[in-house]
Amino acid sequence: MIKKAIIVILIIAVAGFLWYRSHVPKNKIIQTVNKPTETAINPPQTDQSVVDDSSSLADASSDETDTAQADFNALCEKGEWMKIVDLSGEMTTASGKLRKVYPDEEASKEFQNYPYFLEGSEKMALTGKDQTKIDNFEDREVEVQGAKATDGKSLEISQIRCAGSETDQTVISQRNKALAYIAKNISSIAPEKPPYQKWVVDSAIILDENDFYVDYYDTIEDSDNSDPNLDTMHRVLLEISPKDGVNFGVKVAAYYVPGEEDLALKQGIDKFKNMDETTFPSYTYDSEENSWTRD
Repeated sequence: MIKKAIIVILIIAVAGFLWYRSHVPKNKIIQTVNKPTETAINPPQTDQSVVDDSSSLADASSDETDTAQADFNALCEKGEWMKIVDLSGEMTTASGKLRKVYPDEEASKEFQNYPYFLEGSEKMALTGKDQTKIDNFEDREVEVQGAKATDGKSLEISQIRCAGSETDQTVISQRNKALAYIAKNISSIAPEKPPYQKWVVDSAIILDENDFYVDYYDTIEDSDNSDPNLDTMHRVLLEISPKDGVNFGVKVAAYYVPGEEDLALKQGIDKFKNMDETTFPSYTYDSEENSWTRD
C-alpha cells in the first residue's frame, strides 16, 4: 500500500511539473501581447505640414476675398455699371439704397417674397436673375436700370452701379483722410490710456460725414501668449470737423468700454444708439498695412 501511495505521489508531482512548463511561457506571451505599446501611450503627433497647408489655404482664401472686395470697391467708386442680365423693352432707372430683405425687420416686411428692395423716394422690390451678383451693393446708394412692373411695385434688374456719396470723389477723399488721421492719433483721441501696451484701431462705422463710431483695442491681444478670453475692445463716437487738408478737430461724444455681454456706455450721449449701425458704411483697419478697407 505504501509503495502504491508513493507511486501516486510521484505521478502527481510529474504531472504538476509538466503543467507548469506548458503554462508559464504562455502567460509570459500573454503579458507581452497585452502590454501597451509606446505608440498607444504616446500617440503620433499631428503632421505639422498638414497644419501648415491648412493655414496656407485659409490665408490664400482670405487674400482672394480681400482682392475681390478691393476690386469691387474700385468699381463702385468709379460708378461703373455691373451688368446682371440683358432685357428687352423699355428700361427705367431708379435710385436709392439697396436693402436686403430680412424676415425680422419691420422695414422689409412688405417685401418678404423678394431678396432685395430699393429704398429711395419710393420703395420697390427688385426681381430678376442672378441677384447674388448684387450682394456687395447692400446698404449702398445705387442706380438700377431695368424693366418696371405694370403695377410699379417691382423692378426687374438689368444692371446696377453705385451712385451718390459712393461715387463723390470729394466725400471719398475727405473720408479717407479722416480715417487715416484717426488711425494715426487714436492714442491721443482715446479718453483713457491702454491698460497694457498701446491702442490700435480695429474698425469704423461712418454714421454721416461728421460722426464716426471707432472701435479700438489694446495690442496685448495680438501677443502670442495673451489670454484668449481677454477683451480690451473700446468704442468712441467721434464728432469730426476738418481743419485743413491733413488735420481734424475731434470730439469724443460718447465712450464705450467692455461690459458683461457687450460694450457699455461709460460717458457721454450717443444720439445714434437706437439706429441700426449695420446699415451704415463700415471700414476695417489693417495695422500691418496701415490701411483701411471698405467692408
